[in-house]
Amino acid sequence: MSHRRGRATSPALPVTLPDDDDLLAEILLRLPPLPSSLPRASLVCNRWRRLVTDLGFRARHHRNPSIIGVFADDFGFPFFRSVMDPPDLIPRERFSMRLAEDEGRKERMFCGCRHGRVLLLDRKQNEILLWDPDTGDHLRVAIPPEIDGKEKIVWNGAALCAAAAAADDGHVHGGFSCCPFNVALVGVASNNTQMFTCFDTSETGRWSDLIFTPAPFLVFAFLDPGVLVGHSLYWFPTGLGSAILQFDLDGQTLAVIEWPSNPNYYSHYMSQIFLAEGGYLGLVTLSYDSLQIWERKVCSEGVARWVLQRTAELNKVLELVSGVKTSHLVRLGYAEDVKVMLLCADTSVFMLQIDSLQSRKLWETDIMAPLHPYASTYVAVIKFSLAANYGLRKFGKVSRLLTVIDKALRWITGA
Repeated sequence: MSHRRGRATSPALPVTLPDDDDLLAEILLRLPPLPSSLPRASLVCNRWRRLVTDLGFRARHHRNPSIIGVFADDFGFPFFRSVMDPPDLIPRERFSMRLAEDEGRKERMFCGCRHGRVLLLDRKQNEILLWDPDTGDHLRVAIPPEIDGKEKIVWNGAALCAAAAAADDGHVHGGFSCCPFNVALVGVASNNTQMFTCFDTSETGRWSDLIFTPAPFLVFAFLDPGVLVGHSLYWFPTGLGSAILQFDLDGQTLAVIEWPSNPNYYSHYMSQIFLAEGGYLGLVTLSYDSLQIWERKVCSEGVARWVLQRTAELNKVLELVSGVKTSHLVRLGYAEDVKVMLLCADTSVFMLQIDSLQSRKLWETDIMAPLHPYASTYVAVIKFSLAANYGLRKFGKVSRLLTVIDKALRWITGA
């Protein structure tokens, strides 16, 4: 009987970390933007802790915030609900805005989250409130007196970092004192035939003159938060028709964009504006069994038109049982930084990424309330102690982290 001797295999080489701090920093920057990522990395050794706590490193790592939760409206006060699993799950009380001077005030309207800030409209006080949930800082800005709430009514708005309006891709959003911001308000005249906006910058502290445009149909309100696409803000007018209102931030002008000619659904209640590839204006339209993705492009004749780019079966996108048609579908919210929609199909809430059409089920609910996704680089509080370090090593956290680092190192070096 012959015996075949296999080739001896050498043991796998242990993971070795680069000596160059710049290269190691590039690897650590590829850690997922989760609240626990940097605290975990800091527990590996003193060198890693020094790198990840450096202000320059933190600024670079914070350029790609992730959705850590959503805000829902609790009778004028937003409450927070995390969408992450432990150890990244954030308690609701971490982002509480129960200010002492707000006792009894329940007249606010939630106008969305952007660039780490929340915008609320207080019609009773004729002011807007900007709130930074990470720091707890807030700022009140009076609405222009010519918007009296009778002849001219503000219905929504949008707050954005001034650097984002200037297309500064390398900017990292900070607090009110170090990061100038802009605010746009949108509203309707009392006769429902005119729409208007005005614009304010924190650097000047002055509102622009009101900018008007005729309504394409009777418009009653603007119920959804604005969406930033390029250098323009977009809103859905709520009224006797479907259209999109565009506010050009550079030219300070308003324009009305018509609806696609043959969508699967005609109402903005089942649609979402988004930034399409190439910088085009995009639109998702939903029905109970299908999803359509549209892009507004300039055709050969030089005219901008809606072009249908993709159609998908909704039950497959949401990974529902094959052939099941949802009997109740509601769009609950949108996170423009990562192009994620929040949908409720029957009694299940889903996160849907528009580009990849990948979905994730969050929870079951019987309450159909608007949700406002909050993207942040919030860092979880983990004590840098020997006990914590030992605990992470005991459960293999550091070992798995080293595996991620090893893969990143191989990707960079081409190994």
